[in-house]
Amino acid sequence: MRTILPGALLLMVAIPPGFAARPPSPKEQLRFTLIISRHGVRAPLSSAAAYSAQPWPEWEVPAGRLTPHGAEALHQMGAYMRQDVANHGLFPATGCTEHTETYLYSDTDERNISSSRATFDSFALGCDPLPIHTVDPTNLDPLFRTSGLSPSLADGTEARRTALLAESPNVFSRESHAQLELLSHILAPDPAHPAEKSIFGPFDQSPVDPADVIAASRPRSIASEIVEDLLLEYVDGKPIGHVGWGRVDEITLRKLIPLRIGAFNVEKRTTPFAKAASSNMLAHILETLDQAESNTATPGALGPPGTRLVYISGHDGDLAGIGGLLGLHWIADGNKDETPPDSQIVFELWRRAGSGRWTIRIRYRAQTLDQLRNASILTTANPPAELLLTPTGCASPTNCSFKVFRKVASRRLDPIYVKAVMMPLQVAP
Repeated sequence: MRTILPGALLLMVAIPPGFAARPPSPKEQLRFTLIISRHGVRAPLSSAAAYSAQPWPEWEVPAGRLTPHGAEALHQMGAYMRQDVANHGLFPATGCTEHTETYLYSDTDERNISSSRATFDSFALGCDPLPIHTVDPTNLDPLFRTSGLSPSLADGTEARRTALLAESPNVFSRESHAQLELLSHILAPDPAHPAEKSIFGPFDQSPVDPADVIAASRPRSIASEIVEDLLLEYVDGKPIGHVGWGRVDEITLRKLIPLRIGAFNVEKRTTPFAKAASSNMLAHILETLDQAESNTATPGALGPPGTRLVYISGHDGDLAGIGGLLGLHWIADGNKDETPPDSQIVFELWRRAGSGRWTIRIRYRAQTLDQLRNASILTTANPPAELLLTPTGCASPTNCSFKVFRKVASRRLDPIYVKAVMMPLQVAP
């Protein structure tokens, strides 16, 4: 058993009532959970200074790294996750877990490794840190990055151009143009002091030629990243007078978020793009679920047989790609198909007593803007946004045969992009 670190007992006495484990249902038991999560709140990846009339703010951590506030919000999610699995009888409410029971897998970025550590420091409060498995950081992990196989907006294949064209009415809608105008005013509100570059692209209306769609999508992609940076300022808990130079409050941010989601999801959720970017991850998720069902070592599965919880720390594109491949949609905190920091897609395997029938449940889970901004304590009385999704191939969110889901889901991935053999792993320092 893992040991409890000195002084941890004092931290573990204040357990909210929701932490008490409910007895498992006599008809059905949760036997396994796989979570794919986006990392927590990070500093922006790059500067968009050319598009703003004023300098962008400095952050207390280097570009792309998890912030201290982001780590605190992850602590709250980790504690809630422990309540959740305890309430379903998968783990006890408190105490340490065996390394063979909980398997952590992370992309090599610092924000992913630190996010896993922050989450599970509170999931197993006061215990020795769980090992975080990752590839050599000098390599790209094909589970998260397809290393040249993933298409880009400039890819000329007809299927991808057609997919973009089909999405263009959503991306280049009148609403999105109004959102661009609002963003432009935030970036450079004084006409006498314009930004070096305009956020607007060459098209005011929806383009009709596939090549024009690709060209017009690029400014939308830049705008999407800028909105993401403004969102990161807000959810990092920065003073509201500093968010977007004092010109972005929650109401304004919510007006801009659909611009981010629309442009981002064209590149991540659209089927040809999702197949290229996420088929490999979906294949290994399915193999991990197979192993959990059979309790027999399965090539390509994450973790050893007998593991009860697998946690994958990835990126927003991973959640969007898996959602696109499986046809999963959600509306949470007022936004459709958003993937904010620390959002999750949760795969659960349940077993019916007596019959031995395995069912699957899929949930989307994410902290709200307010919860992220305040690093709110999450409990069953104050949970994150969470909803059951209907698994692919099924009509019910709670009575879906795993075999049916497995068969349909496997048809959604493209084997061209699947790497059956995992790269050698190491434990992150």
